Amino acid sequence: MTNKEEIEILSTQIKWEPIASDGGMTEQMYLSSDKELTALKQYLGAELPDDYVWFMKNIGRRFFNDDRIHMKLNGVSLSCLDWFRDAVDVLTFTKMASEKDDDGDLQIPANLLIISDSISRDNFLLDVSSEHYGKVWFRHHDAKWRMMNAERADGLVLVANSFSDLSSKIIKNTSPSDIDFNFSSDDKIV
Repeated sequence: MTNKEEIEILSTQIKWEPIASDGGMTEQMYLSSDKELTALKQYLGAELPDDYVWFMKNIGRRFFNDDRIHMKLNGVSLSCLDWFRDAVDVLTFTKMASEKDDDGDLQIPANLLIISDSISRDNFLLDVSSEHYGKVWFRHHDAKWRMMNAERADGLVLVANSFSDLSSKIIKNTSPSDIDFNFSSDDKIV
């Protein structure tokens, strides 16, 4: 079974928030078009994984309504993963995060897409590099947290080997944990 076939099956097994049909919203407004996905590919200079493309064209920008999201993968709580962005948002946020900061450093490493982010600016990233093609990484907003918990020098933690693998792990979670966020010692809760 291909990743594209797998994500088609897996996507039906995740509980999603219903599409808000009031106010004129339609299902098409949640989906990414070929034109939007092409713009994303052109910006990256790389093909997008088939499973991710299928998801963006058929499920799209959707919020989770599934308690199975409350789990940890490689020490990262997925509780902060509440939705996936559409191609327009992915391109916009990836471009912004790919710009150099005040120190001249990239905010995210090259060849990564921000497919989701949390209110605290944690990122879930899809890798399109030849070395790690299709893998899904987590990047915490706090540099100290990244230094202590990341498995790579660039501060990333692997959460899944593909977009389909991430979906599969959520579906297979038979014991959702309490809601947990990836707080660092410097985070202030008000």
